[in-house]
Amino acid sequence: MYRSLVLAGVLVLGMFLSGCAALRVSTDEGDSRPVSIGIDDGSEDETEHGSDGPVIPSGMTQVTVDLGPECPIEVQLAMGSGWNDDMAYDSYQLYSRDNGAIITVNCYEDGDETAQNIVETAQKQTFGESRSSILEQKSGTVPGGVYWTFHGLLAPQEIRAIDETKSVLYGAVAGISDNGRLYKVSVEMTTVASDGATADLYAQMLPTVSFAGQVLESPALS
Repeated sequence: MYRSLVLAGVLVLGMFLSGCAALRVSTDEGDSRPVSIGIDDGSEDETEHGSDGPVIPSGMTQVTVDLGPECPIEVQLAMGSGWNDDMAYDSYQLYSRDNGAIITVNCYEDGDETAQNIVETAQKQTFGESRSSILEQKSGTVPGGVYWTFHGLLAPQEIRAIDETKSVLYGAVAGISDNGRLYKVSVEMTTVASDGATADLYAQMLPTVSFAGQVLESPALS
């Protein structure tokens, strides 16, 4: 029941943020299983994928997120095994675990005037409650736009908080122009503040996020 309530709330949030979108729920039996992620050769050292690619943490594989035909922006990040990916619709993908931890990926056309406006709006809204706080953050440019990466704490009242509990949020948001259209692209990784193990995974995953073929620089995560 706990996980179902959390996922239902996240789905509503995703649909609210993206306006409207067509559900992409496959009837293929394989889609109902956790993400099948390859494991590295057993070496404990992190391995780098190419001179311009991210350092992939041990036990993870770089994944290209399927956001459907409405999103022309490629989104990638490293993930380990054990994530369910059975909830998605065009421009939106949800990964979840049974402990309530979630990763949401969004990409949709935005009505803001500029890419910078998209990022500034996200900065104001993501940690909107007075008891929420940004712990680390970084801004930069990406092909066609600008981005913001961050790590912070969400007050229980925040809409992104898990089950109305103080939560940890790692994420990246960008405004990107493509063929004359402006898109908001985001990756948000959330878990309850007491779930230190998942938070540690998120700290490893954030530096692997790439938008439009460029790895985003993450803040110095403590």
